[in-house]
Amino acid sequence: MAIYYVYSGAAGSNNGSSWANAFTTLTTAFTTEVAGDTLYVAHDHSEATASAITLTSSGTGATPTKIVCVNRAGSVPPVSADRRATAQVATTGNTNLTFAGTAHYDGIIFIAGNSTGGANVQMSAGNAGLCFDNCSLRVGSTGTTNKILVGGTTGGANTLVELNNTTVSFSSTSQTIQVAGLLKWRNTPSALLGTIPTELLIGGTVGGGGYVECIGVDFSAAGSGKTIAGNAGVNTTSVSFLFSDCKLNASVTKSEVPFAPGENQIDFVRSGSSGVNYTVHRHRYSGLLVEETTIIRTGGASDGTTPIAWKITTTANCSYSLPFECPPIAIWNDTTGSSVTATIEGVWGGGAVPNDDDIWIDVEYLGDASSSQGSFVNDGKADLIIAAAGQASSAETWGGSTTKFKLAVSFTPQQRGWIYARVKCGKASTTFYVDPLCVLS
Repeated sequence: MAIYYVYSGAAGSNNGSSWANAFTTLTTAFTTEVAGDTLYVAHDHSEATASAITLTSSGTGATPTKIVCVNRAGSVPPVSADRRATAQVATTGNTNLTFAGTAHYDGIIFIAGNSTGGANVQMSAGNAGLCFDNCSLRVGSTGTTNKILVGGTTGGANTLVELNNTTVSFSSTSQTIQVAGLLKWRNTPSALLGTIPTELLIGGTVGGGGYVECIGVDFSAAGSGKTIAGNAGVNTTSVSFLFSDCKLNASVTKSEVPFAPGENQIDFVRSGSSGVNYTVHRHRYSGLLVEETTIIRTGGASDGTTPIAWKITTTANCSYSLPFECPPIAIWNDTTGSSVTATIEGVWGGGAVPNDDDIWIDVEYLGDASSSQGSFVNDGKADLIIAAAGQASSAETWGGSTTKFKLAVSFTPQQRGWIYARVKCGKASTTFYVDPLCVLS
């Protein structure tokens, strides 16, 4: 596997064999490299091209091409201590900067355009696998439709993009990151530079689906009037969003209401503006779930210090057939061959206990001693056409609301293991509070 050097100031033969004879553009280097090669880019490399740039790697999943910014005055060949994050590759005017193939970049600043027109940073569709460590992806032109595109403009087509300690920058509030592939973003302090978009992440405008997973990313520069997970409009790519252990601004809007049952699915877990570990935010077409610290059950769920509950607010689009489904509540079970009962407590302001098609519990357990296939049981109504019945009342103590109820169902596990209880809400335009503590008895 060969090593090549890239330096915009090289005055030699420009064949990539040394710093003196380095390729002067990364574009030229990509016409020579083959799968598994390494391109060392000088820390003071500065490449600006008036035409569009497409960086197409020959790398594969097993042997990706590596492109690393290093100190040109360091060791030859470079070592880890020589790594830097200052090289720049840019287009000028209204021209795109496109990535294709499978490659691993480290320490390079990429800029698309520097005018008032259109220029995108584009991760092309077509079986691409792109990893960026310690990089920065920047939209330099101020055009309102400019984007960082994950999956290109014609669909995701097996595109994977990983951003590790990699920032993004924009030049207009109307710009965004548009996802029609798979985006993983991790471990990035101060992730948002430049102008902050009104909607940071949206689905693509083509068919297919997308997935966004952000873990340990600092989005706190996005404040009032900004939305983290937005909507591009009807007939867009369905995207599942997961934000875990991310830092947010207290004034930011986490997500917009999805347009349809199969549109965006948004989950924020332990992500917020303060140092608490129980924040939760689940947004669906049928409703919204957030943490609650005032209307809570005495002796219920807690982070060890603060008692917590879940507040569920369903939309007008919620129904028994398309209910809002809460995150699974897990509890370990050691009983086998004997009946156990799973109970979750709740409260609402309905005046009477809710019916079993308004809210119910669905439990997954190991009901076959010879198989790992899950078994299911619920305390909802038995079928689609049977009349609904009231859930059981409860004598538990809550810190607010009026009518207490409990969701309970019995079953016989055949193996030890985790039991997952999912609360489902089928009543439209209603608020429920549930205790996210499942009790087995």
